[in-house]
Amino acid sequence: MAKTAWTVEQKSTIEAELERMAGSAVFTNAGRMFPLLQYLVRAELEGTATRLNQHRIAIDVLGRDERFDPGTDSIVRVDMGRLRSKLREYYATDGSGDSVVIGLPKGRYRPSIDLGGVGGEAQSAPAPKQEISFCRTQDGTGIAWSVSGSGYPLIKAANWMSHLEYDHQSPIWRHWWTELAGRFELIRYDERNCGLSDWDAEDISFSAWLQDFDAVVEAAGRDRFALLGISQGASVAIDYAARHPERVSHLILYGGFVQGRHRRDSKEAEEAKVLEQLIRVGWGQTHGAFRQVFGSMFMPEGTAEQFRYFDDLQRATSSPDNAEKIFRVSQTIDVAARCQHIRVPTLVLHARNEIVIPFSQARLMASTIPGAKLVPLDSRNHLIMEHEPAWRHFLDEVGEFVRHA
Repeated sequence: MAKTAWTVEQKSTIEAELERMAGSAVFTNAGRMFPLLQYLVRAELEGTATRLNQHRIAIDVLGRDERFDPGTDSIVRVDMGRLRSKLREYYATDGSGDSVVIGLPKGRYRPSIDLGGVGGEAQSAPAPKQEISFCRTQDGTGIAWSVSGSGYPLIKAANWMSHLEYDHQSPIWRHWWTELAGRFELIRYDERNCGLSDWDAEDISFSAWLQDFDAVVEAAGRDRFALLGISQGASVAIDYAARHPERVSHLILYGGFVQGRHRRDSKEAEEAKVLEQLIRVGWGQTHGAFRQVFGSMFMPEGTAEQFRYFDDLQRATSSPDNAEKIFRVSQTIDVAARCQHIRVPTLVLHARNEIVIPFSQARLMASTIPGAKLVPLDSRNHLIMEHEPAWRHFLDEVGEFVRHA
């Protein structure tokens, strides 16, 4: 079972398994496969596995130097694939009776370690501890914000449908906060009329969302930080970065848009009206038929469990009236002019085949922000799942960007 901390006894058991593997015929003639496995497992035991990425592995194990570029050198991806094959071979032969099973889930660098017997599955690590606080905006609205992890500050602008406690543990968002808090001091918040923040604010507008963000930044007291905008939150992040280049060291925009549906074309404006009506009619229903429409849009490849959590998240996050108002405002956003005034290093990432926000918005974003880098991700999901290779691609790109920009 994968954990954030291993006992002395568990570590000893796992080290003994590594010794058995080192002496097996599968690994003795496998070149750098065993050193790579040993490196990954010991990172897990030391609690640093969440920080693993292609750049670090290439330098520490595979003989590359600081100039290593995963975009042009595929050595890490190739060797990880070879190591998975060797692990399958080992547990089918020499290790078939072992009580400890070490695996390497596809798309991840963090190994799974099962102490329960052959064939068992390691569970995902629990989300890191977070501390929740409250602050007030200029108009008096109470905003809930949280801090988790340690390292360089990363502040995330709020997006539609967030709940600091609920999505911290859900299978939809948990891997986001676990991985990011393993690399940064992660600061996030619930926008007004959502989650743990006040649900009775009269002003629901883009300018009010900027107030929310400003209040959290001031309450957190970080002079300079990386800024993450996801989906609707990208527009808030863009506006803040344009206004405060002295405070934003890196701007990261994922799955975002600069223009809401009402600012694009007539077809998308009509889609926005239909979705608004759907929220008005179905959000408060006890059955999830209406809300499932949004689940199928945000996660077309989601599991039944993820759909259930997404339905619960929608109901826990906001009232039907607030949900409709928030959605309506988001569809009128237009920060295209703001993009031209951004003067900080910017990384734009977007799922190439998602349907909630078209990839054309990512192209528009990247082409109007001076010097922005655009990274397409191979996914159909607006909310990238933990098992997808696109998730690891996202983490690698963000890690390299913040390290070197």
